[in-house]
Amino acid sequence: MKTIATIAALCALTACATGYQPEGMSGGFSEIPLAADAYQISVNGNGFTSSSRVTEMALLRGAELAKQNGYNYFVVRGVNEDSSVSSYTTPGSSHTSTYGTATAYGYGNTATAYGSSNSHTTYNAPQTHTIIKPGVDMVVQFIPDEHAQAAAALSVVQVFNMYGEKYGLEPPE
Repeated sequence: MKTIATIAALCALTACATGYQPEGMSGGFSEIPLAADAYQISVNGNGFTSSSRVTEMALLRGAELAKQNGYNYFVVRGVNEDSSVSSYTTPGSSHTSTYGTATAYGYGNTATAYGSSNSHTTYNAPQTHTIIKPGVDMVVQFIPDEHAQAAAALSVVQVFNMYGEKYGLEPPE
């Protein structure tokens, strides 16, 4: 029960799934510049985050970086799923309750008692819980407007239209 209370408290504190934020205790994004027009973006989620959510956040971060660097388009050059899996096992437990009744009769120096009892044991088996923390590494390259169509590039505006509102982001200007 203590484990469940801890998880519930952490869930309340972190609002469960990883938000669109720089890397922190509950996950988030980070990036490494690879060239003037390319970045590796890493997004890590917590145990309440879906794999599609980390991919969407990586695309949004790619769109933000493209816009910050003066580009309206970008392409994804590579994606590597980078999830981690862990598990823990709660201990088993048992509880026994015993109920009884008795009747006693006394006569002189002797007494006689008659009775019965019932016992009931409840057993809770150990449980193993698996936690999957999704992650993704994505390499993006920014594309000049005149090459966007030929490169089948993603539009910064389109990416923000698809995912920006979901993550509380304003479309770029």
